[in-house]
Amino acid sequence: MRASHAASSINSQPPNPAALARLQEKKKEFEAVAALEKASATFVKRIEGLGDDCDVMADAGLGE
Repeated sequence: MRASHAASSINSQPPNPAALARLQEKKKEFEAVAALEKASATFVKRIEGLGDDCDVMADAGLGE
């Protein structure tokens, strides 16, 4: 197997400020999406709880 020349050249170059800024922006986007997923899951649980409460009230209204 041949050693990759690209890997050695990447390690010898200084970090590109534009690439670092883009990486930081992508990290922020990823964190925002993760927070949105967590909030959405919490919201779903709350809505399911409301649905359960409505079922209880409906059953009580029917005399069950």
